[in-house]
Amino acid sequence: MKRILLLAALLGLVMLAFSAPLGLLPFETSESRIDRPLLEQMNSGDQEIPFIVMFKPGFIPSEDDLEEDGAVVDHRYHLIHGASARGSAEAVRKVAGEEWAESLHLDGRVSVAQPDQSLAVGEPVCPSQQVNASGLWQQGINGSGVIVAVIDSGIDKNHPDLAGRIVGEKNFVEGEDTTDDLLGHGTMCAGIIAGSGAASGGRYRGVAPMASLLNVRVIASDGNGRVSDIIAGIEWALDNNAQILSLSLAGLNLGETNPPVTMAADNAMEAGVVVCVAAGNNG
Repeated sequence: MKRILLLAALLGLVMLAFSAPLGLLPFETSESRIDRPLLEQMNSGDQEIPFIVMFKPGFIPSEDDLEEDGAVVDHRYHLIHGASARGSAEAVRKVAGEEWAESLHLDGRVSVAQPDQSLAVGEPVCPSQQVNASGLWQQGINGSGVIVAVIDSGIDKNHPDLAGRIVGEKNFVEGEDTTDDLLGHGTMCAGIIAGSGAASGGRYRGVAPMASLLNVRVIASDGNGRVSDIIAGIEWALDNNAQILSLSLAGLNLGETNPPVTMAADNAMEAGVVVCVAAGNNG
């Protein structure tokens, strides 16, 4: 466990330059179970609205229960007591009126976090050197035996630095049936975490060059994704023995303003998993 925490601390340091919050504020109305962003989306005129419904303790509604209200279920979770679905504003209202519905939240968009640092062309940057990871390598702490889930835009399995590192993969992006990285961001993060340095003759290695990776693709080729897919990705990663989660995503605001994804992260931590979330772009 000590090795996992040390590696997670290093990973957290190199991710501090990534974030952008997505505010989800509660809004007290007669529809008190529906959060403000979802109410606003319902009033926008959109015919199909993505949302996440949290169930009350002791209630286990079926997919048929949601479908009877006009909603189409996308994910049924076991990490949190809820589900993600899509439907009209009227369908959302019907779901909110069910005795088993505790709260409803907009299934908001997230995107990959981008660094806010400018570099000159040709100027090398090696995160493992910035955090002095080599000091841990000399102690034999190099990620061996640790599984890190990269919940991102996918991973380029053909990159020489990542050869043999991926031990499992899953795509959650609707309409793009691939686990390959069509954006580059997930591959970058995977390299920062567990790159072997093969492409640079060992010069530029990840902070944990012997770690194993789970490729959890939740970000589409346009750089965007959904909170519901992030939760599903976290759930899948835990089911596949991840010990550390890497979530280098903008708009993933953990806290009271985003209960479903916060609960997923909290439950992961309670299960003994280290959760690393990007932060810092907005100061």
